[in-house]
Amino acid sequence: MEQLASINNGNSTKKEEKLTFDHVVFATGSGGTATGIALGMSLAYGSLGDGHPATKGQPAPKLHAVGVCDNPEYFYKTMTHLAQDMGLSVPLSTYIDENDTTSAVERFVRDSVTVHHGKGRGYALSTDEELDFITQFSLETGIVLDPVYSGKALYHFVTEVLGKDPESYRGSSILFWHTGGALGMYEKGNDLLGRLKHMSSVKRIDAYGTKGASDGSNIVQIIT
Repeated sequence: MEQLASINNGNSTKKEEKLTFDHVVFATGSGGTATGIALGMSLAYGSLGDGHPATKGQPAPKLHAVGVCDNPEYFYKTMTHLAQDMGLSVPLSTYIDENDTTSAVERFVRDSVTVHHGKGRGYALSTDEELDFITQFSLETGIVLDPVYSGKALYHFVTEVLGKDPESYRGSSILFWHTGGALGMYEKGNDLLGRLKHMSSVKRIDAYGTKGASDGSNIVQIIT
């Protein structure tokens, strides 16, 4: 999976730049990305196998998946099935005891990643607060997040997780992993541009000369 390769490449970067993170946060919709990242991190930090040389002696960051379409229990079950389908086998003595009816693989999944609620109104449905957050974030950072996956996930992590328990994360380094979702911009594009117009003096460039100068739109024409 591409998430496993990404983690291996990331470890090469970490070795060169001496980067460390206490928490890694990302969106999950189908459970596939979350499963890949959880397995990749476990392989990299030695929970599974010998670990990557660049992580030797370092504690593994805590993983946080923000579910954008269902509840945490759904994702734990889905990730367990995906991990099993990928052939994951874990020592029973490590991840299960005689009083626990949870399977060893599911126990491993639950120990590897914490899934948070981030569904909001529902899959691909946005609140005004989510869209305002995405717009403001793009103005302050230059990074555009989509409202279906990454934008919704970051909003709910900031407001519901960090906002309600800030002391647990104070002084920690937190990496938000932007896993994509650009296609989610299409339906909300005009809404986000409308918010941008009211929140910033930034203007949209009409690169193809399709808008008239007197149509009242917030568009800058390019004169050639």
